[in-house]
Amino acid sequence: MKMTMDQTLPDGISLGVTDIHFTNQARSPEMWRDLLDPLDTQISSNDSLETIRQDPRIMATKQIYKQAGKDPARFRPSSDSLWRRVAKGKGIYQINALVDLNNYLSLRFKFPFGSYDVDHIDGDVQLTIGSAGQQYAGIGKSMVNIENLLVLADRQGPFGSPTSDSTRAMITEKTQHALIVAYLFGADNQQANAIQATVKQTVMKYLDHVTDLTQQIINEPPVL
Repeated sequence: MKMTMDQTLPDGISLGVTDIHFTNQARSPEMWRDLLDPLDTQISSNDSLETIRQDPRIMATKQIYKQAGKDPARFRPSSDSLWRRVAKGKGIYQINALVDLNNYLSLRFKFPFGSYDVDHIDGDVQLTIGSAGQQYAGIGKSMVNIENLLVLADRQGPFGSPTSDSTRAMITEKTQHALIVAYLFGADNQQANAIQATVKQTVMKYLDHVTDLTQQIINEPPVL
């Protein structure tokens, strides 16, 4: 599978992609004990909506949304929405091991992360911008308006975004081959490499039976 970025995208976007074969499970008690519960306590005790609004990573993400033509106040990046939820004391969702790890990474690095079942992705993938009138069935939602939203698309069309992913490639307990995608807005190469190193370390320690793991950072559109 090849991943690229549309040449029409605003500057300042990188993707950190981690491709894994593994065994998913309903819950990783060790991950919650070591990572998620302490982070939940830290954020709910120390963070506020004001500190979230002023965070440079959230600000950089919202700026690129605006450049793409999407209002980040109406279509919040998932990192912003999740951080706000935890800061309000509402806790972190518990879904399954990979989704929980995905949420931990988003909260730790303050960037949107998305995880996708490769068995439900059709061919090569490109980060692009949703076309006029486009929408898809969102996870836990009815339909998501993806017009002017940054989206991951394959031969069948868009299936994921840094705001809300579709049900088509969502992670379940049966998922065995997945992509973890870090949507890195305004991050330089050093930051992207450091984040990817932590992703690898966390995956290897807390997911079961990881038999293969490859990583890449995509930060330049293809040359035509």
